[in-house]
Amino acid sequence: MTSISQIAFDILEKIRSAQSVDDIQNELSINRSTFGYDAFVIGYLPRSSRQVLQDCTSISGWPREWEQRYQARGFIHVDPVLRHLKGVIDPFFWHEAPAGQAEGRIVMEEARVFGLRQGFCVPFHQHDGSEACISFGGARLELSPDERAALHMIAIYAASTAKAITQCQVQVEAGARTQGHLTAREVECLKWSAAGKTAWDISVILSISRRTVEHHLTSACTKLQAVGRTHCVAEAIRRKIIS
Repeated sequence: MTSISQIAFDILEKIRSAQSVDDIQNELSINRSTFGYDAFVIGYLPRSSRQVLQDCTSISGWPREWEQRYQARGFIHVDPVLRHLKGVIDPFFWHEAPAGQAEGRIVMEEARVFGLRQGFCVPFHQHDGSEACISFGGARLELSPDERAALHMIAIYAASTAKAITQCQVQVEAGARTQGHLTAREVECLKWSAAGKTAWDISVILSISRRTVEHHLTSACTKLQAVGRTHCVAEAIRRKIIS
Protein backbone atom coordinates (compact mmCIF):
# COMPACT_ATOMS: atom_id res chain seq x y z
CA MET A 1 0.00 0.00 0.00
CA THR A 2 1.44 3.36 -1.02
CA SER A 3 1.95 5.77 1.88
CA ILE A 4 0.28 9.17 1.91
CA SER A 5 3.74 10.74 1.89
CA GLN A 6 4.68 8.98 -1.34
CA ILE A 7 1.35 9.91 -2.92
CA ALA A 8 1.92 13.54 -1.95
CA PHE A 9 5.43 13.62 -3.42
CA ASP A 10 4.15 12.06 -6.66
CA ILE A 11 1.51 14.79 -6.90
CA LEU A 12 4.11 17.48 -6.17
CA GLU A 13 6.32 16.14 -8.96
CA LYS A 14 3.45 16.31 -11.45
CA ILE A 15 2.61 19.84 -10.37
CA ARG A 16 6.27 20.79 -10.72
CA SER A 17 6.25 19.65 -14.34
CA ALA A 18 2.98 21.46 -15.15
CA GLN A 19 3.12 23.60 -18.28
CA SER A 20 -0.10 25.50 -17.63
CA VAL A 21 -2.53 26.43 -14.88
CA ASP A 22 -4.97 23.94 -16.40
CA ASP A 23 -2.41 21.15 -15.83
CA ILE A 24 -2.44 22.00 -12.12
CA GLN A 25 -6.23 22.08 -12.05
CA ASN A 26 -6.35 18.67 -13.73
CA GLU A 27 -3.90 17.20 -11.21
CA LEU A 28 -5.95 18.47 -8.28
CA SER A 29 -9.10 17.09 -9.93
CA ILE A 30 -7.57 13.67 -10.53
CA ASN A 31 -6.67 13.30 -6.85
CA ARG A 32 -10.05 14.22 -5.37
CA SER A 33 -10.77 10.67 -4.26
CA THR A 34 -7.32 10.35 -2.67
CA PHE A 35 -8.17 12.92 -0.01
CA GLY A 36 -11.96 12.84 -0.15
CA TYR A 37 -12.70 16.33 -1.42
CA ASP A 38 -15.15 16.90 -4.26
CA ALA A 39 -14.22 20.44 -5.25
CA PHE A 40 -11.53 23.07 -4.74
CA VAL A 41 -10.61 26.65 -5.50
CA ILE A 42 -7.48 28.81 -5.35
CA GLY A 43 -8.52 32.35 -4.55
CA TYR A 44 -7.53 35.68 -3.07
CA LEU A 45 -9.24 38.04 -0.68
CA PRO A 46 -10.87 40.93 -2.55
CA ARG A 47 -9.08 44.24 -2.06
CA SER A 48 -12.11 46.35 -2.84
CA SER A 49 -15.90 46.05 -2.81
CA ARG A 50 -15.87 46.31 -6.61
CA GLN A 51 -14.01 43.05 -7.10
CA VAL A 52 -16.04 39.95 -7.95
CA LEU A 53 -15.29 36.23 -7.77
CA GLN A 54 -13.75 36.16 -11.24
CA ASP A 55 -11.22 38.84 -10.23
CA CYS A 56 -10.09 36.88 -7.20
CA THR A 57 -9.91 33.31 -8.54
CA SER A 58 -6.76 31.69 -9.91
CA ILE A 59 -8.05 28.13 -10.33
CA SER A 60 -11.64 27.01 -9.84
CA GLY A 61 -12.73 23.43 -9.40
CA TRP A 62 -16.04 24.39 -7.80
CA PRO A 63 -19.32 23.03 -9.15
CA ARG A 64 -20.28 25.40 -11.96
CA GLU A 65 -23.75 26.04 -10.53
CA TRP A 66 -22.28 26.96 -7.13
CA GLU A 67 -19.73 29.26 -8.75
CA GLN A 68 -22.52 31.06 -10.60
CA ARG A 69 -24.58 31.36 -7.41
CA TYR A 70 -21.57 32.57 -5.42
CA GLN A 71 -20.83 35.21 -8.04
CA ALA A 72 -24.44 36.40 -8.40
CA ARG A 73 -24.91 36.81 -4.64
CA GLY A 74 -21.55 38.50 -4.05
CA PHE A 75 -20.64 35.89 -1.45
CA ILE A 76 -16.93 36.64 -1.82
CA HIS A 77 -17.44 39.71 0.40
CA VAL A 78 -19.26 37.88 3.21
CA ASP A 79 -17.83 34.34 3.08
CA PRO A 80 -16.86 33.48 6.69
CA VAL A 81 -14.06 31.17 5.49
CA LEU A 82 -12.42 34.04 3.61
CA ARG A 83 -12.93 36.42 6.51
CA HIS A 84 -11.21 33.95 8.80
CA LEU A 85 -8.09 34.07 6.61
CA LYS A 86 -6.96 37.42 7.96
CA GLY A 87 -4.15 36.87 10.41
CA VAL A 88 -4.43 33.07 10.20
CA ILE A 89 -1.39 30.99 9.31
CA ASP A 90 -2.40 27.38 9.93
CA PRO A 91 -4.88 25.38 7.81
CA PHE A 92 -8.37 25.06 9.27
CA PHE A 93 -11.65 23.28 8.67
CA TRP A 94 -14.58 25.38 7.52
CA HIS A 95 -16.54 24.77 10.71
CA GLU A 96 -13.73 26.45 12.66
CA ALA A 97 -14.43 29.77 10.93
CA PRO A 98 -17.01 31.83 12.88
CA ALA A 99 -20.12 32.28 10.75
CA GLY A 100 -20.66 35.76 12.19
CA GLN A 101 -23.66 37.65 10.87
CA ALA A 102 -26.67 36.11 9.12
CA GLU A 103 -25.13 36.73 5.70
CA GLY A 104 -22.17 34.51 6.62
CA ARG A 105 -24.46 31.71 7.75
CA ILE A 106 -26.37 31.98 4.47
CA VAL A 107 -23.15 31.34 2.52
CA MET A 108 -22.44 28.12 4.41
CA GLU A 109 -26.06 26.95 4.25
CA GLU A 110 -26.24 27.47 0.50
CA ALA A 111 -22.88 25.73 0.01
CA ARG A 112 -24.41 22.61 1.57
CA VAL A 113 -27.16 22.65 -1.06
CA PHE A 114 -24.43 22.24 -3.69
CA GLY A 115 -22.79 19.32 -1.87
CA LEU A 116 -20.17 21.37 -0.03
CA ARG A 117 -20.99 20.47 3.56
CA GLN A 118 -17.46 20.25 4.92
CA GLY A 119 -14.22 21.85 3.90
CA PHE A 120 -10.54 22.38 4.60
CA CYS A 121 -8.80 25.68 3.91
CA VAL A 122 -5.05 26.25 3.48
CA PRO A 123 -4.12 29.95 3.83
CA PHE A 124 -1.00 31.52 2.42
CA HIS A 125 0.22 35.08 2.31
CA GLN A 126 1.68 36.86 -0.70
CA HIS A 127 4.85 38.96 -0.72
CA ASP A 128 2.69 42.01 -1.42
CA GLY A 129 0.78 41.44 1.82
CA SER A 130 -2.40 40.04 0.28
CA GLU A 131 -4.08 36.93 1.68
CA ALA A 132 -4.97 33.91 -0.41
CA CYS A 133 -5.97 30.29 0.07
CA ILE A 134 -6.82 26.96 -1.42
CA SER A 135 -10.14 25.70 -0.17
CA PHE A 136 -11.22 22.07 -0.54
CA GLY A 137 -14.85 21.07 -0.05
CA GLY A 138 -17.09 18.06 -0.21
CA ALA A 139 -20.10 16.25 1.18
CA ARG A 140 -17.91 14.54 3.75
CA LEU A 141 -14.30 15.54 4.29
CA GLU A 142 -12.44 13.74 7.05
CA LEU A 143 -8.66 14.06 7.03
CA SER A 144 -6.13 12.31 9.23
CA PRO A 145 -3.21 14.38 10.59
CA ASP A 146 -0.97 12.92 7.85
CA GLU A 147 -3.52 13.73 5.15
CA ARG A 148 -3.89 17.28 6.44
CA ALA A 149 -0.12 17.75 6.35
CA ALA A 150 0.09 16.32 2.82
CA LEU A 151 -2.78 18.45 1.53
CA HIS A 152 -1.21 21.51 3.17
CA MET A 153 2.03 20.94 1.29
CA ILE A 154 0.28 20.18 -2.02
CA ALA A 155 -1.92 23.26 -1.72
CA ILE A 156 0.93 25.70 -1.15
CA TYR A 157 3.01 24.18 -3.96
CA ALA A 158 0.06 24.22 -6.37
CA ALA A 159 -0.67 27.87 -5.60
CA SER A 160 2.93 29.03 -5.93
CA THR A 161 3.42 27.08 -9.17
CA ALA A 162 0.20 28.47 -10.63
CA LYS A 163 1.33 32.00 -9.77
CA ALA A 164 4.75 31.43 -11.37
CA ILE A 165 3.17 30.08 -14.56
CA THR A 166 0.76 33.01 -14.73
CA GLN A 167 3.56 35.54 -14.27
CA CYS A 168 5.58 33.84 -17.00
CA GLN A 169 2.59 33.95 -19.36
CA VAL A 170 2.13 37.65 -18.65
CA GLN A 171 5.76 38.33 -19.59
CA VAL A 172 5.48 36.29 -22.80
CA GLU A 173 2.23 37.98 -23.76
CA ALA A 174 3.69 41.41 -23.00
CA GLY A 175 6.35 40.70 -25.62
CA ALA A 176 3.81 39.39 -28.09
CA ARG A 177 1.52 42.35 -27.47
CA THR A 178 4.03 44.77 -28.94
CA GLN A 179 3.80 42.79 -32.18
CA GLY A 180 0.04 42.16 -32.07
CA HIS A 181 0.52 38.39 -32.36
CA LEU A 182 -2.20 36.12 -30.99
CA THR A 183 -1.44 32.72 -29.52
CA ALA A 184 -3.06 29.63 -31.01
CA ARG A 185 -5.36 29.35 -27.99
CA GLU A 186 -6.40 32.99 -28.26
CA VAL A 187 -7.32 32.47 -31.91
CA GLU A 188 -9.26 29.34 -31.00
CA CYS A 189 -11.22 31.18 -28.31
CA LEU A 190 -11.95 34.04 -30.71
CA LYS A 191 -13.27 31.62 -33.34
CA TRP A 192 -15.74 30.13 -30.87
CA SER A 193 -16.68 33.60 -29.63
CA ALA A 194 -17.38 34.60 -33.24
CA ALA A 195 -19.66 31.56 -33.45
CA GLY A 196 -21.72 32.98 -30.60
CA LYS A 197 -20.34 30.84 -27.80
CA THR A 198 -20.03 32.26 -24.27
CA ALA A 199 -16.93 31.89 -22.11
CA TRP A 200 -18.69 29.06 -20.28
CA ASP A 201 -19.45 27.30 -23.57
CA ILE A 202 -15.87 27.69 -24.79
CA SER A 203 -14.45 26.36 -21.52
CA VAL A 204 -16.50 23.18 -21.95
CA ILE A 205 -15.63 22.80 -25.65
CA LEU A 206 -11.88 23.25 -25.08
CA SER A 207 -11.80 21.48 -21.68
CA ILE A 208 -10.17 24.44 -19.96
CA SER A 209 -11.36 26.66 -17.13
CA ARG A 210 -13.69 29.56 -17.75
CA ARG A 211 -11.13 31.88 -16.17
CA THR A 212 -8.54 30.72 -18.70
CA VAL A 213 -10.96 31.45 -21.55
CA GLU A 214 -11.61 34.92 -20.11
CA HIS A 215 -7.86 35.48 -19.89
CA HIS A 216 -7.29 34.50 -23.53
CA LEU A 217 -10.12 36.70 -24.78
CA THR A 218 -9.00 39.68 -22.71
CA SER A 219 -5.44 39.23 -23.94
CA ALA A 220 -6.65 39.09 -27.55
CA CYS A 221 -8.63 42.31 -27.05
CA THR A 222 -5.53 44.04 -25.68
CA LYS A 223 -3.29 42.85 -28.51
CA LEU A 224 -5.78 43.91 -31.18
CA GLN A 225 -6.53 47.16 -29.34
CA ALA A 226 -10.20 46.24 -29.34
CA VAL A 227 -12.91 47.66 -27.09
CA GLY A 228 -14.89 44.60 -26.08
CA ARG A 229 -15.17 41.14 -27.57
CA THR A 230 -17.47 42.03 -30.45
CA HIS A 231 -14.95 44.62 -31.62
CA CYS A 232 -12.16 42.10 -31.08
CA VAL A 233 -13.87 39.48 -33.25
CA ALA A 234 -14.51 42.08 -35.95
CA GLU A 235 -10.88 43.19 -35.86
CA ALA A 236 -9.65 39.59 -36.03
CA ILE A 237 -11.83 39.00 -39.10
CA ARG A 238 -10.62 42.25 -40.69
CA ARG A 239 -7.01 41.17 -40.22
CA LYS A 240 -7.88 37.71 -41.56
CA ILE A 241 -6.79 36.10 -38.29
CA ILE A 242 -10.11 34.23 -38.24
CA SER A 243 -12.73 33.76 -40.92
